[in-house]
Order: sequence, then structure tokens, then C-alpha cells
Amino acid sequence: MARLVSKVYGEALYEFAKENDQLEKMYEEALDIIDVFTDNAEISDFLNSPNSSEEKKIAFLHSLFVDNLWSGPIAKVFKFFNINVSKGQNPKILDFLAIVIKKGRGKDIVPILKHFTHLVLRDKNIGEADVTSSFELSNDQKLNLEKKLIDTTSYDHFIINYKVDTNLIAGLKIKIDDKVFDTSYKTKIADISKNLRGLKL
Repeated sequence: MARLVSKVYGEALYEFAKENDQLEKMYEEALDIIDVFTDNAEISDFLNSPNSSEEKKIAFLHSLFVDNLWSGPIAKVFKFFNINVSKGQNPKILDFLAIVIKKGRGKDIVPILKHFTHLVLRDKNIGEADVTSSFELSNDQKLNLEKKLIDTTSYDHFIINYKVDTNLIAGLKIKIDDKVFDTSYKTKIADISKNLRGLKL
């Protein structure tokens, strides 16, 4: 259900931004908002709280990204909680988020914006990949991997998020869109073990 919500709202924002020639601007704005929400759990907690009214939540979003309140009390609150934010330049995306809040979907803001940014990148023919390796890849290895991904897909460029997982033993796990390509020994061993369990002796 959450995935469907992010898809529907994300596509609606994408269509609006494209029709109004705001794709680039809203994309940058969405990235800023995602960063702020990801780094500061207190914001999501507040927006998800049933004890706060829609009006307070919407006003908070505007104060966070639009209004000039950095020298007032709210700045002291941010400083106390060690919250770092940057003012937005495009209030239209905040108007959209206000609709999301009114629909009771505050908890879905980050997934919605992530789906929106995914659509913008796809519009530019830029792919997104999550790469998990058993050790830290060198810069040359990363460049070679990106080149191979470009050569074997229809994308012109890639944004790659790298992660190290020593449990992989060796190999790579690559996720592009909803497809996962796993070349790790851990997976191969698990497959062999599964096949052996199915044998009748």
C-alpha cells in the first residue's frame, strides 16, 4: 500500500513539475527535503504525530523551508536539537506536501519524493543503482562498474550508491530499479544448500 501511495503521489508531482517547466527546480528541492527528513527523525515524528493538527504540521513545513524565521525561537529549537536545514526556494513543492499532509500521508513524504526524483532521473535517462560489495571498491573499480552498467543498459549515466557488507564473502549485489543481480558466493552457497536439502537419499 505504501508503495502504491508513493507511486501515485510521486507521479502526480512529476506531471505537475513537467507541465510547469519546474522539473529541475523541484528535483533539487526534493533532494533537500529528503536530506533534511532523513537526517532529522524529529521532523518525521512530528508530522506523523496524531496529537498535532494538519494546520500546525503545514505551518511547520513552511517555517522549515520557506519562512524567514532563522533568527527567531524556531532557530533556537533547531540548534538545541542539532538540526541543520536550508530554506527552500520553491514554495510550490511545499503546497504539494501540504496536500499530502491533509490526506493523512505525512509518513509517506520521503517515499513520495524519492519516487518523484526517480522519475526525473529516468526522464534524463539516468539510472540509479545500489551496489553492495564484500569490500570497499577502489575508484577504478567503481568507474569500470559504472561503464559496464552503462554498456549493458539503456541508461546514459548512473547514480550509484555503494555499500559494504562483509557477510557477502565475495562478489557483488547490484539493484537497478526493482531488479537485483547477485553474484556473491553467499548466494551461490545458499542456492547449493537449498538444492541439497531437496535431494532424497
